[in-house]
Amino acid sequence: MRLNQWYFVFIVLLTASSCNVVEKEPVKNDLSTRNASSVAKPILTKDSISIDLDTSLSQEYGFDTSTVTLNEIVDEFSFVDHRETRSGIVIDWIEKTKGRSLKRGELLMLEYRLSLPDGKIIDGNNRMKMPYLPFVLGFNIQNKGWDEALSLMHIGELAQIKIPANLAYGKKGLGDLIPPNTENWLFVKIHGVVSPSKQENGVKTWELRSGTEHEIEKVSKVKFHMIASTESKANIFNTYTSNFPVTYTPGQRNYPIGLRSVLNNAKIGQQIFVVLDPNMAYGIDGYMDLVKPNESVFYNLKILEIE
Repeated sequence: MRLNQWYFVFIVLLTASSCNVVEKEPVKNDLSTRNASSVAKPILTKDSISIDLDTSLSQEYGFDTSTVTLNEIVDEFSFVDHRETRSGIVIDWIEKTKGRSLKRGELLMLEYRLSLPDGKIIDGNNRMKMPYLPFVLGFNIQNKGWDEALSLMHIGELAQIKIPANLAYGKKGLGDLIPPNTENWLFVKIHGVVSPSKQENGVKTWELRSGTEHEIEKVSKVKFHMIASTESKANIFNTYTSNFPVTYTPGQRNYPIGLRSVLNNAKIGQQIFVVLDPNMAYGIDGYMDLVKPNESVFYNLKILEIE
């Protein structure tokens, strides 16, 4: 049920962002006239994510109606390029750009729709009441198919992606939403890459929502929710599944040094994405069978209380 868990967390993180999108004047529906230079960079504000972009695809083409299927969406476009990977992923580009390629550990802003092979849309950023989805590439935030496919795209591109079941939700499927052994179809546009709010000493942080400054002279405890994943494994830690947040006491050594540095400066209500380089995570030793030696770690944090 990882997908549903991430939906919940993203809703918690970014519900307010739908009221803070800055849009340009409506543009023509001919996507072929656009290029990478027309896609402005998303920017982070202190209170929420604010994005200066072309009018969203949803508004231009009315994708949010309850009757539309992915097939009907794709029928509005023509494919300009095609690729099939060795793993079986199929990418059909609707728009290609000269934008730069994407790198592991970057925060992408995506607009997407997810469907089954019958074309029925079962998910999208609109279903989460979010104008765009923040997605850190290469850390199993959705599934391996997403990471592989998006790593082959560039800023500003729009594509339909077919992900084989073994790179999606496999033999188990996803509850009543995705049957076992079902191919996933992804319609996605990469609107931009967000620079970290802070980057130093092997720790990258993106402040998705600012917190409240506390007046405590000496912090004794930080209470927070977190999801953590690596390049090789999803959900190595997830406090939302048990609905049991964890605590950190300054100086506590069972957390990696990079995470401690973030928590030492946390604010109440703050919501943060963090990527730790191996030397600031679990280093050459790794951690049990969860984190491999010399592996980076991604954290999704929500700071609840500071005492």
